[in-house]
Amino acid sequence: DRNFHNHHGVDFIGILRALSANLRSGSTLQGGSTLTQQLVKNLFLTRNKTIHRKLVEMVMAFMIEARHSKREILQTYINEAYLGQSGQRAIHGLGLASQFYFARPLQELEEHQIAMLIGMIRAPSQYNPRRHPEAALKRRNLVLREAAKRGVFQEKRALAAQAKPLDLALQEDRGTHSWHAFLELVREQIHRDYKDEDIKASGLNIFSTLDPFIQRQAEAGLQSKLAELEKEHKKAKKLQGAVVITRATNGEVLAVVGDRYPTQSGFNRALNARRQTGSIIKPVIYLSALERPRQFTLSTFISDDPYVWRSKGAKPWAPRNYGGRYHGAVQLRQALAHSYNVASVRLGMTVGLGNVLNTARRIGIQESLPKVPSALLGAIAIAPIDIVNMYQTIATGGYRIPLRAIRSVTGQDGKTLNRYPLRVDQAIQPGPAYLIINALQGVVRDGTARFLNSHFPGYLGLAGKTGTTNGLNDTWFAGFSGNLVNVVWVGRDDNHSTGLTGSSGALRVWADIMSRLELEPVNIPKPANVDLVSVHKATGKRVSKDCINAVELPYIRGSAPRAWSACASTPTITPAPASDFPGLESLSPYGEPRTTERPAQAPSKPQRKKRSLKDFFKDLINIGD
Repeated sequence: DRNFHNHHGVDFIGILRALSANLRSGSTLQGGSTLTQQLVKNLFLTRNKTIHRKLVEMVMAFMIEARHSKREILQTYINEAYLGQSGQRAIHGLGLASQFYFARPLQELEEHQIAMLIGMIRAPSQYNPRRHPEAALKRRNLVLREAAKRGVFQEKRALAAQAKPLDLALQEDRGTHSWHAFLELVREQIHRDYKDEDIKASGLNIFSTLDPFIQRQAEAGLQSKLAELEKEHKKAKKLQGAVVITRATNGEVLAVVGDRYPTQSGFNRALNARRQTGSIIKPVIYLSALERPRQFTLSTFISDDPYVWRSKGAKPWAPRNYGGRYHGAVQLRQALAHSYNVASVRLGMTVGLGNVLNTARRIGIQESLPKVPSALLGAIAIAPIDIVNMYQTIATGGYRIPLRAIRSVTGQDGKTLNRYPLRVDQAIQPGPAYLIINALQGVVRDGTARFLNSHFPGYLGLAGKTGTTNGLNDTWFAGFSGNLVNVVWVGRDDNHSTGLTGSSGALRVWADIMSRLELEPVNIPKPANVDLVSVHKATGKRVSKDCINAVELPYIRGSAPRAWSACASTPTITPAPASDFPGLESLSPYGEPRTTERPAQAPSKPQRKKRSLKDFFKDLINIGD
């Protein structure tokens, strides 16, 4: 477009010249479109060669010329121009092409390198320097000669530039070729603020939160561990997975893996696979209870006896524990640690199903949740990225921080156009947040995630929750250290059984990935209104700190038990059936009152079923998922 600075969007003289040349040759040698027309076609129109499309193109070119300067039009054109392909990624604009072909920013290129990129615009495949170096060199030198002819620089400099080689980078810059899942999240977030044509044409620089090292470790950990699980378990075939890792302190997304084979672009399971959650949703139930300290504490006894939900017009529903066993009266913290389904449902229904679902929304679950009791056991379909929102809020000590994959956006001139600052809202009061973290640390220390004890030092205080759905179709583990939150899903695309639980499936992937990373201990400051009290691990009553059966638990001030228990070298009280405790079916606390009204008292000599030592230890170590 030699007449670019003089025409008003359409160059009629250029059209006539091209038409004349084509008629003389009997073929299409030249095109009459201006740069402005090409820009309109690339941004707004189809490639169909019709008279109607050409007329629309000309009218739009006039409109753009009337509203924008020549500099703005040229800048947009070179930022949008297609200049090659890297796998599934199209290379648009001189800035990206500079990194792709020379591994250097555009500002650092020399004249012969800039000339090569400009020469490629006409036919990027034909003049691809890696595939057709001779054609690219010839085209580059033509651009340099034309530039000297038009006085862009002296002929001596043009000749010196022509004598240089192409100077390509040794390897293609494949920087993001395997990070499709993360880039999809970036695209989702950038499209909230910018139109697609603005992103392509404005030469935006997007600064993401991606940590390449963590991303690679997450990809490698998922791929290698799934292959290992398939070898170890006969039923574990055709496994797929997803991983999302964030920075615990500020919600920055550090890695996203949406496929077992991350170099394949396609369905992103981390963002789009809505699968039933199983027990990883249970912390919402226990948090809702712990927000009522006058009624529930970590050592409050709740019933794990059979439970049937009945409602008019609906079939009775009876939840079952994993393995089909019931455990009578158990402490709240133990019910979560061992993932007892019946105790969890009874607790959730006592707190109120609506209250539990409101808590879920408050701490980050954005999906619409059905108001049915089975939702308490994870019979709801949620994508891994939404589960991260929930555990991110817990890991921060109750502060909800929207996940972000972008830190800032700058224009081509380097000026900041948009920042994505940290936004913090308190979703949970510090006291209940501190208690639920302690309970989730108990899941790792004594419960369904105790596999981690042999792979990580205890001082890290890791916290998390396993999850398994009916038929072993989905396995989850969501957990966090002091610096990282990591959610892993493992399942099959056909929704068939994996033959794995959360403990034997997703937890193993989580451990493999986190063992590759530098972890910091969980260190949430103890709120001023929380007291640490030593209680008997079996009775839940106070004991001295030096008691062999003592466990130190946090209590919101005024809710700690007042009654004392004798210390014995071995536990002398086993969890009893709920029927031994009047009022326990309604989940009132067992022990000292939390209000001015005394609860119903247990019989002085409750009749307990005789149990062997073997049964006791089976109950103590029984795990769900």
